[in-house]
Amino acid sequence: MRCPRCGREYSSFIPPRCLCGELLEITYDYSNVDPGKWKSREKGVWRYKELLPEVDEIVTLKEGGTPLVKAKIGEELNLNVYIKDETRNPTGSFRDRLVTVGVSYGLPYSDNGFIVASDGNAAASLAAYAARANREAFVVVPRRVDKGKLIQMIAFGAKIIRYGDSVDECVDYAKELAKLNGLYDITPENNIIGLEGQKTVAFELWEEINPTHVVIPTGSGSNLYSIYKGFKELLEIGAIEELPKLIAVQTDKCNPIASEILGIKQKREFTKALGLYVKDPVNRERAVKAVKESGGTAVVVREDELDLGEKLLAKEGVFVEYASAVVVPALIKLSNEGYFEKDDRIVLIVTGSGLKSYYIDEREKFSIGGTKLKILKLLKEKPMYGYEIWENLEKPMKYQAVYQHIKELESLGLIEEACKKGRKIYYKLTEKGQRLLENFEE
Repeated sequence: MRCPRCGREYSSFIPPRCLCGELLEITYDYSNVDPGKWKSREKGVWRYKELLPEVDEIVTLKEGGTPLVKAKIGEELNLNVYIKDETRNPTGSFRDRLVTVGVSYGLPYSDNGFIVASDGNAAASLAAYAARANREAFVVVPRRVDKGKLIQMIAFGAKIIRYGDSVDECVDYAKELAKLNGLYDITPENNIIGLEGQKTVAFELWEEINPTHVVIPTGSGSNLYSIYKGFKELLEIGAIEELPKLIAVQTDKCNPIASEILGIKQKREFTKALGLYVKDPVNRERAVKAVKESGGTAVVVREDELDLGEKLLAKEGVFVEYASAVVVPALIKLSNEGYFEKDDRIVLIVTGSGLKSYYIDEREKFSIGGTKLKILKLLKEKPMYGYEIWENLEKPMKYQAVYQHIKELESLGLIEEACKKGRKIYYKLTEKGQRLLENFEE
């Protein structure tokens, strides 16, 4: 693409800003787009190929085309409320839309692999899609990241680099690693190609109900901007007559975008909604512009309302992470303030699955918890045989039960036979087991 101000051209990487300072935006020949053709195609991101970057090969796991569910809470509020369930994407989050486009476009430039800076969802997604494309995936994630997402990264074979306290600190580091190692960087703060995939949420919503309001969990601002761009393009091709009102939702602990929209004091503290813990979002300017141009607003949700949001969505049959749960208390707050009209069509965007971040009591950390985790920790010290492992476990249990745990860990590829001494089989951690244990101990 060419910068509209200085004329500088970009091909593989398209940064958010040109070197001259101009905000860059990918555009298309809108005069030749016929949305009537979309209806005959399979649902998903690539249904809208005329408004996506041209690629030689599509790397896909059938992302997009996610359900739009009528919400029961709308009946209680006397409103028409729908849930756009992005947890139903292949790796459980909206980032699959970004990554299918980023990886497909970047394939010719990725002989050494792909890299992304992420708070978890984009990293898990890249791990899956890079595996599908037979490329290495390098993921730069902050020290605090949901363990469920780490398990996905490990399972798909990504190289995990822990760096900094929040994703903000990871972005420049990933950019530098990409330059030094010849990696294709799909981080949206460094390369806006993937955002084209995220905008397809807007196209799907238009085809289904043409909403009047869209409530969006907001961390970096990239998803909000993407959805805005999708609706802008629908406006450009004449499919809609006006933009829906976009509503940005952040927590009271970390609200750099909402605070600017609302004119309130900014906070950049840690929030347990890890996907929204972005202290200095690169896309803040784009996100603020999107909300204001659409005539929307922002809502700040208290940290103690996150559990309520999660529980109310669970009653809808949708299990989400805290970063998505914010949309429900935001909806209730706006409803109580009389913000909506009775005939409005309101969509709540839920971005990531609760299975990525929820633990029964930190509590048996996923299936690799309790006794299995203790066995991994014992084998970290030295190889051991079954009876020796049983003797070193703190709580008493039958040897047969310990043997079963050993067999399950072996089948998961986390431990393997180290050697045999007579009838004794000694076990050791595999590389995969070492990585998993390191991430659990962070």
